[in-house]
Amino acid sequence: MTDEGFNVQDLFAPSDVQVNIPTLLKKGNRFAPKALAKDRGIASKRVHIDRHIGLVKTYKILSQPMTPTEASLGSEIVFVCCMLCNFRSCIVPFTA
Repeated sequence: MTDEGFNVQDLFAPSDVQVNIPTLLKKGNRFAPKALAKDRGIASKRVHIDRHIGLVKTYKILSQPMTPTEASLGSEIVFVCCMLCNFRSCIVPFTA
């Protein structure tokens, strides 16, 4: 999933990966009903992704500058923090 303006589908095509990109709306045009339904589906999932990213950022190791040793393991540290968020009791609050 990418944001508008990031046309990266050609980078992932050889790997048979499809990238979900919201439809770009040109000035004065309107969305077709099919495109509107697709964009609403993408938007509803983006909310959860943004919420998950926000939870990942709560880990102290990611909220301060990394030391050179930590920086060399940066990808692994972020991966572990993301996986730890999956073990939380509820990613989506009950009040949402």
